[in-house]
Amino acid sequence: MTGDAVGDAYRLMLTQVTVEKLADMVIWLDETGRYVFVNPAATKLLGYTAEELSRMHVWEVDPLFDEARWRAHWDDVVERKSFIFETVNTSKSGLDITIEVTVNFVEHEGRRFNCAIIRDVTERRRLDRELRDLNETIYRMSITDSLTGVANRRHFDTVLGREMERHGRSGVPLSLILLDVDAFKALNDTYGHVVGDDALRIIATTLERSMGQACLTARFGGEEFACILPVTNHAEALASAEGARVAIAGLSVPHTGSPVADHLTASFGVATTGAGGTRPIDLLRAVDKALYRAKHLGRNRVVGTTVLADVP
Repeated sequence: MTGDAVGDAYRLMLTQVTVEKLADMVIWLDETGRYVFVNPAATKLLGYTAEELSRMHVWEVDPLFDEARWRAHWDDVVERKSFIFETVNTSKSGLDITIEVTVNFVEHEGRRFNCAIIRDVTERRRLDRELRDLNETIYRMSITDSLTGVANRRHFDTVLGREMERHGRSGVPLSLILLDVDAFKALNDTYGHVVGDDALRIIATTLERSMGQACLTARFGGEEFACILPVTNHAEALASAEGARVAIAGLSVPHTGSPVADHLTASFGVATTGAGGTRPIDLLRAVDKALYRAKHLGRNRVVGTTVLADVP
């Protein structure tokens, strides 16, 4: 045997050992979707013997494929030659396994095959999902007030700036509600801070329910809450604020230390900007003045103002 022949035999042996010992699956499929060859890693992961798989087609293992999809896939294999995609294989025991498939189009002795290198990425995808969930949790925590569960002041400022920019482009009205719990210090002094914290949570929940999903409810600071009402004119914003005021009073949370009523109440300021540009600070100043006037007039009421005269 010549040196070249010895080298060829040795390389063939290494190739065979590699295929047998490889942790990834090596699967040959013919153009009908039938399994022609599988390595030990494939039989181990899928739970079928090589003989069983030789009598099967890919759609009997992959629930995302059928004969029609295989034909379309095969056309893609022939055209693109090599590419990577993800799919699912179901093992003999019924376990779904997420796999990454590296397609390789091979022509050999007049026949055409897909020599696929397949990797089990179930664990990787699980870790990816956990990381996405963790990032989502961290993000939610970063924009949420820890006591009440509504948006925090930082997220409020971000959303208000974004809505003001949108308002400036479209000219549609934008309204802002600012409310203050009446005599909140007296509530804490009379019933304790635990009761005060509970009251803030109840008010936050009531506001979100009253305002609806289209509006952002945020804890503005202390016992103050703010609600951003996009595409809401002044009359609609006043009605929303009045509905929230009635809902809070209707909770009948005892507050004997209040000079307003024997139950919890809140004062509301409403500001609306119509067509034309303005700044977030202008809207905030306007709504703050409206709230101050509501408190000056006796609290437990709604007072509104407009930033521009041409509000719809």
